[in-house]
Amino acid sequence: MRLPNGYGSVFKLGGKRRRPYAAVIVSGWDDEGRPQRKYLGYYPTKKDALAALANYNAKPYKIEDHGITLAGLWEKWLGYRKERGKNVPQNYKAAYKRLAPLHDRTFVDITSAQLQMLIDACGKPPSARLIKVLANLLYKYAIFLDITTENRATVLETPTVKNSTLHQPFTMDEIKELWQHAGDLEARFALITCYTGMRPGELIAMKTVNVHLDERYMIGGIKTKNGINRQIPIAKKILPIVAEMHAHQNAYLFTTDEGEHPTLQNFRLNYWNPSPIEAIRNHLPHDGRHTCATALDNAEISRKTIQLILGHTSNEIGERVYTHKTTQQLVAAIDKILL
Repeated sequence: MRLPNGYGSVFKLGGKRRRPYAAVIVSGWDDEGRPQRKYLGYYPTKKDALAALANYNAKPYKIEDHGITLAGLWEKWLGYRKERGKNVPQNYKAAYKRLAPLHDRTFVDITSAQLQMLIDACGKPPSARLIKVLANLLYKYAIFLDITTENRATVLETPTVKNSTLHQPFTMDEIKELWQHAGDLEARFALITCYTGMRPGELIAMKTVNVHLDERYMIGGIKTKNGINRQIPIAKKILPIVAEMHAHQNAYLFTTDEGEHPTLQNFRLNYWNPSPIEAIRNHLPHDGRHTCATALDNAEISRKTIQLILGHTSNEIGERVYTHKTTQQLVAAIDKILL
């Protein structure tokens, strides 16, 4: 069967080859009107070569990068992000590591089923979602480079996140107990997170220079775009605790009595877990953040204000673009919580 003009051609190469059939496409025309050809690839059967040719003509792609591996595309994507001044979050790098079985595979040959298998084997819903997010970003980049025209990440499924019972807010009686032990490092940690909504890692990483006592706010945060470098209001009740810690003028706000700056893991192992305070033993370090979120909601603080204080991302474009809160408004909101 004769193929249409400009469609390309398939022919068999001489000698003993595992892939004897070559598919060639017309990539352009020279000044004299003669076609310029490029090899699309080599295939074990004529049927395979014709199928590849048909696939190319249906959805043309950039041949030069068509054989790029997942690892190769990842490196290109990292460079592209760097050129545009965008960092690659650590959780994306973790998701890429989970794709290790596919790193050396030609990217366009990776199937949705292969990606789905890795997602299913992940076991953790948040990590599974990150794999899909990263795959989607890489496919969009590959489409941008004309390496492919198909995004195989769109059909991937991730497990449903069940309502967590791992974290529980501190009760009012437990808050009272914490105040009774306000001189202890672990009680101070819990009180600060309860009255600011900070993540444990955010408090550990808070630098003293970013604490502004007169205006009653701190600059810090981690994780999301809205969480990083946000204004964190300091509730009036914990201002004396924060002021005392600030007075030590250590590089980091949260330090031991000896002036040492613990890592979060060190703090958990040496202070939180062995604490004799019953209210501490019943909770995890992250529970202070949940306590603050619950208290803000109980005080009928607006959802947008809660998002700003906690550093949550808003999905509502109108709120995200047009709603602005001053530092004083955030401080006034945090003072309304009844703890």
